[in-house]
Amino acid sequence: MQSIPTCSVADVAAAARAQGLSLEETVERAMDLAGRTAAERLYVGSNFCSQYFLRQPMSLWSEAFALCRQRGMAATLVVPVVSQRDLASACSLVEELLNSHGDMIDEVTVNDIGMFAHCREQCGRPLNLGRLFFKEPRDPRYADLFERRHAVGLPAVLTDLFSGGGVSGIELDPTHAALDLSEIRGLMPHVNVGVHMPYCYLSTGTICEFASIHRPVREKFRPNLPCALECARCSIGYELPYGTRLLKWGRAVYFPNHGCSVCEGEAFRMIVTPFDVLVPRRDSRTLGGPTAVFRQQGHVVPDGATCERLPVAAGMRGAAGVQSGKALIGAGAGAPGTEACL
Repeated sequence: MQSIPTCSVADVAAAARAQGLSLEETVERAMDLAGRTAAERLYVGSNFCSQYFLRQPMSLWSEAFALCRQRGMAATLVVPVVSQRDLASACSLVEELLNSHGDMIDEVTVNDIGMFAHCREQCGRPLNLGRLFFKEPRDPRYADLFERRHAVGLPAVLTDLFSGGGVSGIELDPTHAALDLSEIRGLMPHVNVGVHMPYCYLSTGTICEFASIHRPVREKFRPNLPCALECARCSIGYELPYGTRLLKWGRAVYFPNHGCSVCEGEAFRMIVTPFDVLVPRRDSRTLGGPTAVFRQQGHVVPDGATCERLPVAAGMRGAAGVQSGKALIGAGAGAPGTEACL
């Protein structure tokens, strides 16, 4: 099945800058790893975090849209679920971005019904239903569920949105070993279908562990806390005893599914998020990343056991890890030249 190559820097653009990468370099490396020469579209904003969306520096927004102009790419503005407290600020930012870069933004992705209704009335752009609208079962730990060909359908709750008009696309995750789009194509032949590759989001929420690390105990782990984009400098990798790998990035947890195939139907958008560029891994296709990510290597490391050590590149800040099945985090604590146990 033919795929249209696109790239998403939603939720990760700040991490690229923290690592010293331009968005142009990040996109080029991501598409190279995906086996494509270039992206035809760039997704900018956030899928899961309103605080990231509100606090991404304006210079990064400008860099992203300048890259679109330079490369002739269209841009999709990605808007996350926003709390009532931040709703006015988020709507104002959406309006500002559309006014400033409306020549590049030709569609908006939303992730909840309230923002869908607002954007349908105010934005004047085609709308995509984002990843949070689709609730396919997803868990690679259950082989009988995961290792099958999954027919993607339309949730009943979304039929009213489609019947009301204004929906131009949907965004899915690689939840299974293979996705069959024939059913959803039959229901909506003119809707653009995008599949996020190669990482599937497993879970997300309103509490950010990274934004709470430095706070006093009584202020930790509160929903929608303002942050300083700690996720740009910190991530956690898990390798569970039976081989499943998980990545915690910001508020969301993902698992890699590089082998997912998409079957049947017409062309779809392959939406590549550059985690493999930004997250260092012993067996990764690339080296370097916004922080050191420790991984349990298929077994429990006993307390006090000797670990292989690897220097952390100068300039990297923060650390995250797993030992004896528990995450170890030190956001912003790492110093240039310190060592991390991998």
